[in-house]
Amino acid sequence: MSTSTTPPGPRKATLFCPGCGHESPVDGDWLCRERAGDVVYECPDCHTPVTGRRPERVTRRC
Repeated sequence: MSTSTTPPGPRKATLFCPGCGHESPVDGDWLCRERAGDVVYECPDCHTPVTGRRPERVTRRC
């Protein structure tokens, strides 16, 4: 039997900040704000908006 030496990749639900490179699971340390009918996740380091979702698709409330 062979073993893989490839390190595991990021979790499927990992978000990445395009502003500073911060990465964390969607339920991690992202700042969550409700704005204009959407829930917006912001980077905790640089406050760049990372993603917006409709409230009914959010797994945790802000």
